[in-house]
Amino acid sequence: MEALGARANFSLTASDIDSKVLATAARGVYRLDGMKGIDAGRMQRFFLRGKGSNEGMAKIKPELSQFIEFLIVNLIHDDWPFKEPFDVVFCRNVMIYFDAPTQRKVLERIHRVMKPGALLFVGHAENFSDSRDLFVLKGKTVYERR
Repeated sequence: MEALGARANFSLTASDIDSKVLATAARGVYRLDGMKGIDAGRMQRFFLRGKGSNEGMAKIKPELSQFIEFLIVNLIHDDWPFKEPFDVVFCRNVMIYFDAPTQRKVLERIHRVMKPGALLFVGHAENFSDSRDLFVLKGKTVYERR
């Protein structure tokens, strides 16, 4: 929101295989003691502080959360619900749990849901040099879709 401006036209899709994780994320409620790295200005702009029984908690403001859609996605299955191609995909520290053939299948699916030139951000332990036909390494953990 800070980078694009308050009137920016964007959307975020958050996905996971675990519906409980998604439900927690969709609630957008966080313990204040876990948000110490967020400065006071951002806290005021983007969060509502809890009162009464919610003291010590913060909730993301509706004007920010309205841009986020939460979807259950199993990366191994080919029934992904995404409708529009992505400009950016973050798939960090997930692929390390898959064998090489499964990684390749998932990368092909990710490639299909990205716009040409879109960026894929992965974890530091992940390397997709075997998929140079799909992605070009742009940085230590950033790939560009071919």
